[in-house]
Amino acid sequence: MAELVLFHHAQGQTPGFLAFADELRAAGHTVYTPDLYDGKTFATLDEGVGYAQQVGFDTILERGRLAA
Repeated sequence: MAELVLFHHAQGQTPGFLAFADELRAAGHTVYTPDLYDGKTFATLDEGVGYAQQVGFDTILERGRLAA
């Protein structure tokens, strides 16, 4: 089975994202799900992208790089 890093989408680690990760784990994969938004989730893509812009895309990318 695979070992992978699954990055969340612009809305953060939503219940759907976490459920998908759990499905992969249930299939036997090792799945890491780093939280690049420090626990924040957003109802819309625009809100999530706005948060990433506020924090800075370079910061979000660096968090992902460090997680990997």
